[in-house]
Amino acid sequence: ILATHGRSVWIFDDASPIQQMNSGIAASEVHLFDVRPALRHTVRFQKYGIGDKQFTGPNPPYGALVTYYLKDKPDEKAAVKIEVLDSAGKVIRELKTIPKEKGINRASWDLRYEGPKVRRPPTDEEAAFGGGPVGPRALPGTYTVRLSIGDKKLDRKVQVQLDPTISVSAADLQSQFERQMKLRDMQSAITDGVKALDSVKEQLQQLEKTVKDRMASPPEELTKTIADHLKIIDEIQGHLFRPEGGLGLSGGAKFLDKIGSLASSIDGVNAAPTPAQHEYFAEMEKAFPERAGEINRFIGETVSKLNDLLRKHGAPTILAGKQVETPR
Repeated sequence: ILATHGRSVWIFDDASPIQQMNSGIAASEVHLFDVRPALRHTVRFQKYGIGDKQFTGPNPPYGALVTYYLKDKPDEKAAVKIEVLDSAGKVIRELKTIPKEKGINRASWDLRYEGPKVRRPPTDEEAAFGGGPVGPRALPGTYTVRLSIGDKKLDRKVQVQLDPTISVSAADLQSQFERQMKLRDMQSAITDGVKALDSVKEQLQQLEKTVKDRMASPPEELTKTIADHLKIIDEIQGHLFRPEGGLGLSGGAKFLDKIGSLASSIDGVNAAPTPAQHEYFAEMEKAFPERAGEINRFIGETVSKLNDLLRKHGAPTILAGKQVETPR
């Protein structure tokens, strides 16, 4: 700890890698240092109300700090990643973009499971304001951090501990976790369906352009069918998410928006979901089969009939993709 006579206090957040370093480690190709217990606490994002300057220094990354030594920088083709495994040995999180320079490197696990699948990566603006949706927070307990470099794998245990100033039962945290996992899986399943619809839409738009460009007098049945199916996709997707820039009733929260909002509100505290949140969750769970069914009927039935008509007119057929699976 280094304090000045002004208003600064600097704390070396983790000196243990330097303390553990020795000639044996320095001679090894790769070494994964012990991981200190990680403290789970609520992190609030604050961007405004701090004036022209921030009179604060950078804090260490939230979560478990994973420090490792590389004798040499790995080959660019070598796969370098960190995986987090639960007590049953199941991979719950994968960190693919981690430092891999010669010497001591550090990455951090934010004590979360994998987040829901997204339709597209977050924009730079979205990333600056917290990025995309996040996964459920890990429950207190013992996890395994695995560093993989090519064929080499090194494991270390990490203990996730709850903020000692928080009084909450294990049952309440378990209830919160279970709801978060189910919401994440529902969101991922529907997003897979949305991406399948996106693919069909792109193929239809390309087909529509090809028909207009290459056919002097395209059959009305063909052009009308393509236009009608593009409208059907827009209608299905309109039930799932708000159109970008949508205002008024058309801009109201849709199914995926509601799931994301509920997941965010449940995640905001270290406590069990409220009765109102449980009730809202039940509504989302009940609505899921209907929303998934719309996608599956289109992919499994409508596209098949569409392809029959396309073959009739000698046009390229459409690849439909996979149907939405109900989360377990």
